[in-house]
Amino acid sequence: MKNVKAWTFLSLVFFLSGCNLAEKLARIGDPPPLSQIQDPTLLPEYHPVSMPMPDPVEQVTPCSNSLWQTGSKAFFKDQRANKVGDILTVSIDMDQEQKIEMTPKINKSSILSAGISNIYGIRKRNMGIAPVTPAAAATSGTLTNLLNAQSNPSMTGAGSYTVKDKLKFNMAATVIQILPNGSMVIEGRQELGLVNEVRDIYLKGVIRREDISSSNTITTQKIAQLRIGYQGRGDLTDNMNGPLGHQFLNKLSPF
Repeated sequence: MKNVKAWTFLSLVFFLSGCNLAEKLARIGDPPPLSQIQDPTLLPEYHPVSMPMPDPVEQVTPCSNSLWQTGSKAFFKDQRANKVGDILTVSIDMDQEQKIEMTPKINKSSILSAGISNIYGIRKRNMGIAPVTPAAAATSGTLTNLLNAQSNPSMTGAGSYTVKDKLKFNMAATVIQILPNGSMVIEGRQELGLVNEVRDIYLKGVIRREDISSSNTITTQKIAQLRIGYQGRGDLTDNMNGPLGHQFLNKLSPF
């Protein structure tokens, strides 16, 4: 019986650990590997971006005798990214602080009282079953205090929420899609291996070509639908997340 319990416990541990357990055991003593560079549009989580688009506008052909190109930052050729596969630099400079404090307090008092003074002398015919106040007992045919309710709900609470986000670095991104209105979808990924830890940085968003500077750089303040992910995998992340059994119980525990 003890052996059955032991095997059941071990089976449960392996089940909770998931299929990543074998991979983790296989690389004991080795740092987590870096992922291969591949086309981001071929990844399972990739979904083409669809945004509201204006009606198409007929483009006016510039004068053939002019050397200047409309929208160019340079005299002969615009060096900014403008087609799928082009690369540009994203300057990430975020220093945000969000703080919310609430102290709600609600007090409410309500009293409800209802009665019938006289209904065709019903007081005389109900043999005194209906409630009646002493003051009204002398009055024939009174039904008072049939309903008397009082409520005094009260609620007091306090809440505080403070978040500080600070990111400052540059990374390259690739144009992966051109929208019908000319806006471009960009995506960038970086991986940094440190000892037994790998840091993954992910960026995605929609930009306008006009917002790209002459140095082929754009700031995060000008990126719509911005998505930035900064995650880790390795020994440090595993220790911060805690044992898998604890994570499983925390997800199930209602307290």
